[in-house]
Formats: sequence, structure tokens, C-alpha cells
Amino acid sequence: MLDQVHAATAGTPYVVKETPHGFDMEIDIVDAQWFNLMRLNGLKRVFTYEVKLDEEQQKFSITDVAHSVSWDAGAGSDGPPTLHREQSTERGRVYSKSFHIETGVDARTGEVGTPVDYRFDSNEGRDIIRGVLKENGWSEQMGTEQRIGLLVAGLTVVALVVVGIVALVMALLG
Repeated sequence: MLDQVHAATAGTPYVVKETPHGFDMEIDIVDAQWFNLMRLNGLKRVFTYEVKLDEEQQKFSITDVAHSVSWDAGAGSDGPPTLHREQSTERGRVYSKSFHIETGVDARTGEVGTPVDYRFDSNEGRDIIRGVLKENGWSEQMGTEQRIGLLVAGLTVVALVVVGIVALVMALLG
């Protein structure tokens, strides 16, 4: 199965790494092709999709991990750029879409062009994973962070309803 995920990511900016519970799929910042694209376009986030596999039940969960990053020019103008990871991390289901388009006139030819046309959609990575696993008979379940998020949201709604009822009773009783 991991071979099929590797094959599905061929030609994409993703790399797949096996983990004890399944695999991670993340942007391949080591590959100069993708690293330079990210650096030149000033991207601020790096995504990792943590996939946990339950072999016995043929179920999987995907946890998105979005790290904020910053770019540094390195030792000098000819030095290699370096990636610094900030402290900001989001886990669970992270929906993100971004694009960067630049249009300009070439100083030598005078022609109008679009030298930069970059788009990112966090659904793309999940769709690659889902496609391969569902094709092989696996079904998706919520990850731990998603279940905790739903529980917290449910408890918040219950607390707001209780506070609203108490406030209404107090207003009616004066």
C-alpha cells in the first residue's frame, strides 16, 4: 500500500515517510525544485498529513499538521537558504488555500508574462491519501484531535445553552 501512495505522489511536492502507526506525507523541502518554489514565493506554512492505519479494521485517519515557517537567506547572497520553523503549529483538520500570482513586463523583450503562478490547497494532499486508501478498501475515521475538537465544541454549546437558560430565568424572576 505504501508503494501505491509513493506512486501517487510522483511529480508532486510531497514525500512519503513510513511511521510506526502508518505514514506521513509532507512537502519535500529537501528537493531543490520544491524548496526553491516555496522560498521564492514566500510561503509561510508547511503541511504534513499524519496518517494512522488500523490494519485490523482497515480504517485510517488523517491529521493535518500546519507549521508556520520563515525564510532566511543563509550566510550570504550566494549562501543556501535555510528553513526556520516557528513555534506556531495547528493540528487536526486544517483547511487552507493560498495563491501567489505575479504578472509583469520582461525588461529585455517588453512582453507581458506571469513568471509566478503558485497555488496551494490543503485538500489536495488529503485527496491523494484518500484516493489510494479507499481504492484499496479502507474507510476513513476521525483522528483523535478531531474527536476532541467535536467534544469541546459540543460542551461549549451545552454550556452556552445552560447560561442562556439561567439568564432567562433570572430575568423573568427579576
